[in-house]
Amino acid sequence: MTRLLVIRLGAMGDLLHVSPSIQQLKAERPEVEVFFLTSPMYVPLVSNLPGVQKVYAFDKKQFWPNLTTWLRQFRADGIDAVVNLHPSFKTWLLTRLLAPRNGAAVYRKQKFKVKGQALRSVTRWHAVRDFYEPFRQLLQLAPELSEKANVPILPKDTLPQAEAGCPEKITIGIIPGVGARRGNRAWPVEQTQALIEYALSVSPQHQVLLIGGPDEAPMAEDLVDAEGRVINTCGRYSILETAKLLSNCHVVVGGDTGPLHLAAAVGVPIVALYGPTALSRTGPLGRQAILPHTPSSDLDCWPCELAACPLEGEETLACMRQLSVAQVWHTVEQALSANHAGFPKA
Repeated sequence: MTRLLVIRLGAMGDLLHVSPSIQQLKAERPEVEVFFLTSPMYVPLVSNLPGVQKVYAFDKKQFWPNLTTWLRQFRADGIDAVVNLHPSFKTWLLTRLLAPRNGAAVYRKQKFKVKGQALRSVTRWHAVRDFYEPFRQLLQLAPELSEKANVPILPKDTLPQAEAGCPEKITIGIIPGVGARRGNRAWPVEQTQALIEYALSVSPQHQVLLIGGPDEAPMAEDLVDAEGRVINTCGRYSILETAKLLSNCHVVVGGDTGPLHLAAAVGVPIVALYGPTALSRTGPLGRQAILPHTPSSDLDCWPCELAACPLEGEETLACMRQLSVAQVWHTVEQALSANHAGFPKA
């Protein structure tokens, strides 16, 4: 096996969590070339991951018309092994057509029947380690990821130039949402607003960069200030340009969403706000400080890992609302002080 096709269509955080497996593979088996099949929107991101030779765009709507063309291209490129990290009928079919049984491995996500408090006591792999398992099995790699290859890395020098705000100021990046599909992972907007107001009141040297995709743009517009110290970049930059903006921040605050993992991958200190999802499973990993906030242990329902909060009334989204502005700001203060950003303590 010398030419490996990795299949993972998305999302952003998952793709970044695959990169340590590729780093480990290249360290142990440098002769293996890595090809990658992903969704069209993520082709630029995957193309910049260290160790990836070539990236193909997988358009689900054009699967059947393009199947023969894709197979011809894969065979022309000499693909002789497949790691399928995105199990579905279409990717299964591609895997079977490209590689025999002993030349392919398929990802099997660790699943547990328990939820909430019971899930907190379960020993589970982080997504980075979970994705590594099919690589390890197929290519007979080391049992565990090495210390040099255990976190996602997106090299800054490969990123396109993108600037916002004043480079002389202390920049606090805030990701105000988490996309449209799983809104229960986001910190309530009123608490985000309060954090911004406090950050600006502490020092005139502070500026806030609001970072996210098009789904966050309308919300972010309501958070900007009249003085221009809160800058809305949501939906205005590509993924790689967004990564560059994040790399210019002194600290980034956000929930479980792609840009938070992007910030970790470019080496920025992170204040991670986690409630519905398990930090042990999908928490950001990076070379800089990762400072998490989770709800009180007295709240039995977290992590539920559900797409929407099942609670009603005042209990709705209790896990995220429990993360107080004062607690989060204290952690931001820690991150900035450790980063020697000249942070003036309140």
